[in-house]
Amino acid sequence: MQFARPELLLLLLLLPLWAIAVWPRLGRGVLYSGGDSSWLHPYATRRSMIFLVLPTVLGAVTMSLLIVALAGPERLEIVERTARRGAGIALAIDLSTSMLAEDIEGRSRLEVAREAASLFAERRVDDQLALVVFAGHAMTRIPPTYDERLIAAAIESLDPDMIRNGTDITGGILTSLDQLLESEGDPRVIVLLTDGAHNALGVSPLAAARAAAATGVRIHSISIVSPNEALLAEEAETMLSQVSELSGGQYFQARSAAQLNAIYLRIGRMEVAGDRVIEETVPRPENWPLASALVLMGLGGILRGTRWGIVP
Repeated sequence: MQFARPELLLLLLLLPLWAIAVWPRLGRGVLYSGGDSSWLHPYATRRSMIFLVLPTVLGAVTMSLLIVALAGPERLEIVERTARRGAGIALAIDLSTSMLAEDIEGRSRLEVAREAASLFAERRVDDQLALVVFAGHAMTRIPPTYDERLIAAAIESLDPDMIRNGTDITGGILTSLDQLLESEGDPRVIVLLTDGAHNALGVSPLAAARAAAATGVRIHSISIVSPNEALLAEEAETMLSQVSELSGGQYFQARSAAQLNAIYLRIGRMEVAGDRVIEETVPRPENWPLASALVLMGLGGILRGTRWGIVP
């Protein structure tokens, strides 16, 4: 049990002073019974002294209970509730200058990618999302957040000028993975979109995919390419499909805005968060001190109205 206002319990320290002040002494009152017989000082007996003291004891106990009631006694109960558990999703988007090529239905690859990724983010209202961009290196644009509108707005403002040119897919994966390690979501997923093959030095994307798999993070990779770039598409498919396979994700290829939107919708259906049971400690008020005090106040009133009452 705990108290909502524990400081009020300090009032209990005043009760001994009150008890000393009001403690009955023989000669301070007359104990009567019915009218014909009465116990008067100095002939009071031990029995009469008990009935002199009893109202004071009841009063002290009643005041103690009232002080405890004012302090707000509470019992703690563990309550279970079922809540929707969102996924943890890192959106990794390629910002290399090749994304500015206007070869997707007369629009730039970046424009098409921004539109599809932004719509995807807006639909993930229960998820914790992060935004990572990569080109010659990778950086976190927005750390994990439940504000899907913030993510969507940040996606719409992406521009290749934010980062030096190149295609560091490994950096995109590892930076996304670093953000997801801080995420509360389950499952945890990286959705990586690029229009080219990895060309940075250092750790290979396959090694990064193994690191993701070791921490339970899946990688869904999307290659957005022009219909005229068959060779580049084949090279990207070989590497990205292996990255996704190693981590338990899937590889997709988009050659149009409609295909890209359909891919994001499919990923959204694949990564559906489940329910989780949340235990909460809930304080419940304890009413027995107040109820007991009221009962004792009633008994005290009854006692004073009987043949054993005290006449001041």
